[in-house]
Amino acid sequence: MPYVSAYPRAGQVALLCEGDLIGYEATLFQKWTSAELGTDPLVDIWPCGTKDSIFGISDAIGRSRPIFVIEDRDFRTIDESRDDCTRNRRNRERRDIKVIAWSAWTRCEIENYLLEPDVLLPVFRGAFRCTDDDIVLAVNEILPSLALYQAAQHVRYRARHQWRLTDPVGALLSGLRASPTWDDDKQTIVPPDEAAFRAGLDQNGRSWIEQMHAVQCDVVQDFDTQLPLWRNCQWNDATWRTDWAGKEILHWLRIALTSRFGWPIHGDPGRRQTLRWNLNRAEREARDREVESALRPRMIDQFLTKLPHLPQQIRDEFEGMKNAIQSY
Repeated sequence: MPYVSAYPRAGQVALLCEGDLIGYEATLFQKWTSAELGTDPLVDIWPCGTKDSIFGISDAIGRSRPIFVIEDRDFRTIDESRDDCTRNRRNRERRDIKVIAWSAWTRCEIENYLLEPDVLLPVFRGAFRCTDDDIVLAVNEILPSLALYQAAQHVRYRARHQWRLTDPVGALLSGLRASPTWDDDKQTIVPPDEAAFRAGLDQNGRSWIEQMHAVQCDVVQDFDTQLPLWRNCQWNDATWRTDWAGKEILHWLRIALTSRFGWPIHGDPGRRQTLRWNLNRAEREARDREVESALRPRMIDQFLTKLPHLPQQIRDEFEGMKNAIQSY
Protein backbone atom coordinates (compact mmCIF):
# COMPACT_ATOMS: atom_id res chain seq x y z
CA MET A 1 0.00 0.00 0.00
CA PRO A 2 1.57 3.35 -1.02
CA TYR A 3 2.31 5.65 1.91
CA VAL A 4 0.28 8.53 0.48
CA SER A 5 -2.87 6.44 0.12
CA ALA A 6 -2.35 4.68 3.45
CA TYR A 7 -1.96 7.88 5.45
CA PRO A 8 -5.27 8.92 7.05
CA ARG A 9 -7.54 11.37 5.26
CA ALA A 10 -9.08 14.48 6.75
CA GLY A 11 -12.36 12.87 7.81
CA GLN A 12 -14.86 13.94 10.46
CA VAL A 13 -13.92 11.19 12.94
CA ALA A 14 -10.55 9.60 13.76
CA LEU A 15 -10.56 5.94 14.80
CA LEU A 16 -7.42 5.15 16.81
CA CYS A 17 -6.31 1.56 17.20
CA GLU A 18 -3.17 -0.49 17.80
CA GLY A 19 -1.09 -2.03 15.04
CA ASP A 20 0.55 -0.62 11.91
CA LEU A 21 -0.63 0.70 8.56
CA ILE A 22 -0.83 -2.76 6.98
CA GLY A 23 -1.86 -4.63 10.13
CA TYR A 24 -5.08 -6.45 10.95
CA GLU A 25 -6.74 -3.52 12.72
CA ALA A 26 -6.09 -0.92 10.04
CA THR A 27 -7.07 -3.23 7.19
CA LEU A 28 -10.22 -4.44 8.93
CA PHE A 29 -11.39 -0.99 9.99
CA GLN A 30 -10.74 0.55 6.58
CA LYS A 31 -13.01 -2.04 4.99
CA TRP A 32 -15.56 -2.13 7.80
CA THR A 33 -16.04 1.63 8.12
CA SER A 34 -16.25 2.00 4.34
CA ALA A 35 -18.97 -0.65 4.13
CA GLU A 36 -20.92 0.25 7.29
CA LEU A 37 -20.50 4.03 7.49
CA GLY A 38 -19.36 5.21 4.09
CA THR A 39 -19.05 8.98 4.47
CA ASP A 40 -21.71 9.29 7.18
CA PRO A 41 -19.43 10.11 8.87
CA LEU A 42 -16.14 9.77 7.02
CA VAL A 43 -13.78 7.92 9.37
CA ASP A 44 -9.99 8.13 9.26
CA ILE A 45 -8.13 5.08 10.55
CA TRP A 46 -5.09 5.89 12.68
CA PRO A 47 -3.06 2.77 13.57
CA CYS A 48 -0.90 3.93 16.47
CA GLY A 49 1.45 0.99 16.94
CA THR A 50 1.18 0.36 20.67
CA LYS A 51 -1.39 1.08 23.34
CA ASP A 52 0.88 3.71 24.89
CA SER A 53 1.28 5.46 21.53
CA ILE A 54 -2.48 5.99 21.31
CA PHE A 55 -2.06 8.63 24.03
CA GLY A 56 0.40 10.60 21.94
CA ILE A 57 -1.72 10.42 18.78
CA SER A 58 -4.81 11.46 20.74
CA ASP A 59 -2.91 14.54 21.91
CA ALA A 60 -1.83 15.33 18.36
CA ILE A 61 -5.27 15.23 16.73
CA GLY A 62 -7.92 15.00 19.44
CA ARG A 63 -8.68 18.71 19.65
CA SER A 64 -9.24 19.05 15.92
CA ARG A 65 -11.71 16.19 15.50
CA PRO A 66 -13.50 13.63 17.71
CA ILE A 67 -11.66 10.36 18.29
CA PHE A 68 -12.92 6.82 18.78
CA VAL A 69 -10.36 4.58 20.50
CA ILE A 70 -10.24 0.78 20.56
CA GLU A 71 -7.28 -0.86 22.30
CA ASP A 72 -6.35 -4.48 22.95
CA ARG A 73 -7.72 -5.97 26.15
CA ASP A 74 -4.55 -8.06 26.42
CA PHE A 75 -4.60 -10.10 29.62
CA ARG A 76 -6.80 -7.76 31.63
CA THR A 77 -10.23 -8.83 32.77
CA ILE A 78 -13.11 -7.08 31.03
CA ASP A 79 -13.82 -5.04 34.17
CA GLU A 80 -10.15 -4.02 34.47
CA SER A 81 -10.00 -2.92 30.85
CA ARG A 82 -13.21 -0.89 31.27
CA ASP A 83 -11.81 0.84 34.35
CA ASP A 84 -8.57 1.61 32.51
CA CYS A 85 -10.44 2.95 29.50
CA THR A 86 -12.65 5.14 31.70
CA ARG A 87 -9.54 6.55 33.36
CA ASN A 88 -7.89 7.16 29.98
CA ARG A 89 -10.96 8.90 28.63
CA ARG A 90 -11.26 11.21 31.62
CA ASN A 91 -7.56 12.01 31.39
CA ARG A 92 -7.88 12.98 27.74
CA GLU A 93 -11.10 14.93 28.21
CA ARG A 94 -9.41 17.04 30.89
CA ARG A 95 -7.06 18.08 28.10
CA ASP A 96 -10.02 19.17 25.94
CA ILE A 97 -9.71 16.15 23.62
CA LYS A 98 -12.99 15.18 22.00
CA VAL A 99 -13.62 11.51 22.79
CA ILE A 100 -16.54 9.58 21.31
CA ALA A 101 -15.50 6.43 23.14
CA TRP A 102 -12.37 4.94 24.67
CA SER A 103 -12.81 1.18 24.73
CA ALA A 104 -11.06 -2.19 24.56
CA TRP A 105 -11.85 -5.36 22.67
CA THR A 106 -13.73 -7.90 24.74
CA ARG A 107 -11.25 -10.48 23.45
CA CYS A 108 -7.51 -10.33 24.06
CA GLU A 109 -6.69 -8.72 20.67
CA ILE A 110 -8.06 -8.35 17.15
CA GLU A 111 -6.54 -11.65 15.97
CA ASN A 112 -8.74 -13.54 18.44
CA TYR A 113 -11.83 -12.69 16.40
CA LEU A 114 -10.25 -14.41 13.39
CA LEU A 115 -10.01 -17.67 15.34
CA GLU A 116 -13.75 -18.26 14.96
CA PRO A 117 -14.27 -21.52 13.02
CA ASP A 118 -16.32 -19.79 10.30
CA VAL A 119 -13.36 -17.49 9.64
CA LEU A 120 -10.33 -19.67 10.28
CA LEU A 121 -11.34 -22.96 8.66
CA PRO A 122 -12.40 -21.77 5.17
CA VAL A 123 -9.38 -19.52 4.73
CA PHE A 124 -6.79 -22.02 5.93
CA ARG A 125 -8.47 -24.91 4.14
CA GLY A 126 -8.19 -23.08 0.84
CA ALA A 127 -4.71 -21.70 1.43
CA PHE A 128 -3.12 -24.95 2.52
CA ARG A 129 -5.25 -27.38 0.47
CA CYS A 130 -6.06 -29.43 3.53
CA THR A 131 -9.19 -30.50 5.38
CA ASP A 132 -10.93 -29.00 8.39
CA ASP A 133 -9.85 -32.06 10.37
CA ASP A 134 -6.21 -31.33 9.48
CA ILE A 135 -6.55 -27.80 10.87
CA VAL A 136 -8.34 -28.90 14.04
CA LEU A 137 -5.68 -31.56 14.59
CA ALA A 138 -2.92 -28.97 14.27
CA VAL A 139 -4.68 -26.60 16.68
CA ASN A 140 -5.13 -29.39 19.23
CA GLU A 141 -1.42 -30.16 19.02
CA ILE A 142 -0.38 -26.52 19.30
CA LEU A 143 -2.56 -25.36 22.21
CA PRO A 144 -1.03 -27.53 25.00
CA SER A 145 2.47 -26.52 23.89
CA LEU A 146 1.51 -22.84 23.93
CA ALA A 147 -0.13 -22.93 27.36
CA LEU A 148 3.05 -22.12 29.27
CA TYR A 149 3.90 -19.24 26.92
CA GLN A 150 0.40 -17.79 27.29
CA ALA A 151 0.50 -18.13 31.08
CA ALA A 152 3.92 -16.44 31.11
CA GLN A 153 2.60 -13.54 29.02
CA HIS A 154 -0.42 -13.32 31.33
CA VAL A 155 1.89 -13.00 34.36
CA ARG A 156 4.21 -10.53 32.61
CA TYR A 157 1.39 -8.24 31.48
CA ARG A 158 -0.45 -8.21 34.77
CA ALA A 159 2.71 -7.54 36.78
CA ARG A 160 3.66 -4.71 34.45
CA HIS A 161 0.13 -3.31 34.67
CA GLN A 162 0.15 -3.33 38.48
CA TRP A 163 3.58 -1.75 38.69
CA ARG A 164 2.52 0.99 36.31
CA LEU A 165 -0.30 1.90 38.67
CA THR A 166 2.32 2.69 41.33
CA ASP A 167 4.43 4.81 38.97
CA PRO A 168 5.18 7.99 40.96
CA VAL A 169 5.74 10.18 37.90
CA GLY A 170 2.07 11.16 37.66
CA ALA A 171 1.41 11.05 41.39
CA LEU A 172 4.31 13.09 42.75
CA LEU A 173 2.99 16.45 41.60
CA SER A 174 -0.70 15.67 42.00
CA GLY A 175 -2.51 18.58 43.61
CA LEU A 176 0.63 20.72 43.78
CA ARG A 177 1.24 24.08 42.14
CA ALA A 178 4.66 24.37 40.57
CA SER A 179 3.81 26.97 37.95
CA PRO A 180 3.95 30.71 38.54
CA THR A 181 0.88 32.92 38.13
CA TRP A 182 0.37 36.36 36.67
CA ASP A 183 -0.73 39.37 38.70
CA ASP A 184 -2.73 41.68 36.41
CA ASP A 185 -2.78 44.52 38.91
CA LYS A 186 0.99 44.55 39.32
CA GLN A 187 1.63 43.28 35.81
CA THR A 188 4.21 40.86 37.09
CA ILE A 189 4.86 37.14 37.39
CA VAL A 190 4.34 35.57 40.84
CA PRO A 191 6.39 32.48 41.79
CA PRO A 192 4.70 29.50 43.46
CA ASP A 193 4.88 28.98 47.21
CA GLU A 194 8.11 27.03 47.66
CA ALA A 195 7.35 25.86 51.22
CA ALA A 196 3.85 24.63 50.27
CA PHE A 197 5.23 22.82 47.26
CA ARG A 198 8.02 21.20 49.29
CA ALA A 199 5.55 19.99 51.94
CA GLY A 200 3.17 18.63 49.31
CA LEU A 201 5.97 16.86 47.46
CA ASP A 202 7.07 15.20 50.69
CA GLN A 203 3.51 14.06 51.41
CA ASN A 204 2.98 12.68 47.88
CA GLY A 205 6.32 10.87 48.01
CA ARG A 206 5.46 9.21 51.31
CA SER A 207 2.04 8.24 49.99
CA TRP A 208 3.59 6.57 46.96
CA ILE A 209 6.03 4.60 49.12
CA GLU A 210 3.13 3.33 51.23
CA GLN A 211 1.17 2.40 48.11
CA MET A 212 4.15 0.57 46.61
CA HIS A 213 4.56 -1.57 49.70
CA ALA A 214 0.84 -2.35 49.68
CA VAL A 215 0.84 -3.72 46.12
CA GLN A 216 0.55 -7.50 46.11
CA CYS A 217 2.11 -9.03 43.00
CA ASP A 218 3.09 -12.67 43.48
CA VAL A 219 4.05 -13.62 39.92
CA VAL A 220 4.82 -17.25 40.80
CA GLN A 221 1.44 -17.77 42.41
CA ASP A 222 -0.23 -16.07 39.46
CA PHE A 223 1.57 -18.39 37.05
CA ASP A 224 0.78 -21.50 39.14
CA THR A 225 -2.89 -20.51 39.18
CA GLN A 226 -3.18 -19.74 35.48
CA LEU A 227 -1.25 -22.58 33.85
CA PRO A 228 -3.48 -25.43 35.11
CA LEU A 229 -6.53 -23.58 33.78
CA TRP A 230 -5.01 -23.36 30.32
CA ARG A 231 -2.84 -26.48 30.13
CA ASN A 232 -5.42 -28.75 28.50
CA CYS A 233 -7.17 -26.35 26.11
CA GLN A 234 -8.47 -27.92 22.91
CA TRP A 235 -10.41 -26.84 19.81
CA ASN A 236 -13.85 -26.90 21.45
CA ASP A 237 -12.80 -24.79 24.44
CA ALA A 238 -13.68 -21.10 24.38
CA THR A 239 -10.87 -19.77 26.58
CA TRP A 240 -8.03 -19.77 24.06
CA ARG A 241 -10.11 -17.91 21.50
CA THR A 242 -10.93 -15.12 23.93
CA ASP A 243 -8.17 -14.85 26.54
CA TRP A 244 -4.95 -15.99 24.84
CA ALA A 245 -2.76 -13.87 22.56
CA GLY A 246 -4.40 -14.74 19.26
CA LYS A 247 -1.50 -13.63 17.06
CA GLU A 248 0.73 -16.28 18.63
CA ILE A 249 -1.78 -19.05 17.91
CA LEU A 250 -2.04 -18.00 14.27
CA HIS A 251 1.74 -17.78 14.01
CA TRP A 252 2.27 -21.38 15.12
CA LEU A 253 -0.66 -22.67 13.10
CA ARG A 254 0.87 -21.19 9.94
CA ILE A 255 4.15 -22.89 10.81
CA ALA A 256 2.48 -26.26 11.33
CA LEU A 257 0.47 -26.12 8.10
CA THR A 258 3.26 -24.80 5.84
CA SER A 259 5.48 -27.54 7.22
CA ARG A 260 2.92 -30.25 6.48
CA PHE A 261 1.11 -29.00 3.38
CA GLY A 262 3.55 -26.56 1.84
CA TRP A 263 3.34 -23.03 0.45
CA PRO A 264 3.30 -21.77 -3.18
CA ILE A 265 6.71 -21.24 -4.77
CA HIS A 266 7.53 -17.73 -5.98
CA GLY A 267 6.88 -17.37 -9.70
CA ASP A 268 5.15 -20.73 -9.93
CA PRO A 269 1.94 -20.71 -7.86
CA GLY A 270 1.03 -24.15 -9.19
CA ARG A 271 3.91 -25.70 -7.28
CA ARG A 272 4.30 -25.86 -3.52
CA GLN A 273 7.13 -26.55 -1.14
CA THR A 274 7.13 -27.42 2.53
CA LEU A 275 8.87 -24.86 4.70
CA ARG A 276 11.40 -25.56 7.42
CA TRP A 277 11.14 -23.67 10.70
CA ASN A 278 14.01 -24.78 12.92
CA LEU A 279 15.04 -21.15 13.39
CA ASN A 280 15.42 -18.65 16.19
CA ARG A 281 12.42 -16.46 16.96
CA ALA A 282 13.54 -13.47 14.89
CA GLU A 283 14.31 -15.61 11.82
CA ARG A 284 11.08 -17.56 12.23
CA GLU A 285 8.97 -14.41 12.42
CA ALA A 286 10.72 -12.91 9.40
CA ARG A 287 9.96 -15.99 7.30
CA ASP A 288 6.38 -16.08 8.55
CA ARG A 289 5.62 -12.49 7.50
CA GLU A 290 5.25 -13.48 3.84
CA VAL A 291 2.71 -16.18 4.69
CA GLU A 292 0.86 -13.90 7.10
CA SER A 293 0.69 -11.01 4.60
CA ALA A 294 -0.89 -13.33 2.02
CA LEU A 295 -3.47 -14.67 4.48
CA ARG A 296 -4.33 -11.41 6.26
CA PRO A 297 -6.66 -9.90 3.63
CA ARG A 298 -8.38 -13.25 3.10
CA MET A 299 -9.05 -13.63 6.81
CA ILE A 300 -10.36 -10.09 7.15
CA ASP A 301 -12.63 -10.46 4.13
CA GLN A 302 -13.94 -13.75 5.52
CA PHE A 303 -14.52 -12.17 8.92
CA LEU A 304 -16.52 -9.28 7.47
CA THR A 305 -18.50 -11.64 5.25
CA LYS A 306 -19.38 -13.87 8.20
CA LEU A 307 -19.83 -11.07 10.75
CA PRO A 308 -23.67 -11.12 10.58
CA HIS A 309 -23.56 -14.83 11.51
CA LEU A 310 -20.83 -14.85 14.15
CA PRO A 311 -21.62 -15.16 17.89
CA GLN A 312 -23.95 -12.50 19.27
CA GLN A 313 -21.27 -10.96 21.46
CA ILE A 314 -19.12 -10.17 18.41
CA ARG A 315 -22.06 -8.79 16.45
CA ASP A 316 -23.09 -6.60 19.38
CA GLU A 317 -19.55 -5.32 19.79
CA PHE A 318 -19.26 -4.12 16.21
CA GLU A 319 -22.82 -2.78 16.15
CA GLY A 320 -22.05 -0.82 19.31
CA MET A 321 -19.00 0.77 17.69
CA LYS A 322 -21.01 1.68 14.62
CA ASN A 323 -23.84 3.24 16.65
CA ALA A 324 -21.42 5.21 18.85
CA ILE A 325 -19.67 6.74 15.86
CA GLN A 326 -22.90 7.52 13.99
CA SER A 327 -24.64 9.06 17.00
CA TYR A 328 -21.83 11.39 18.04
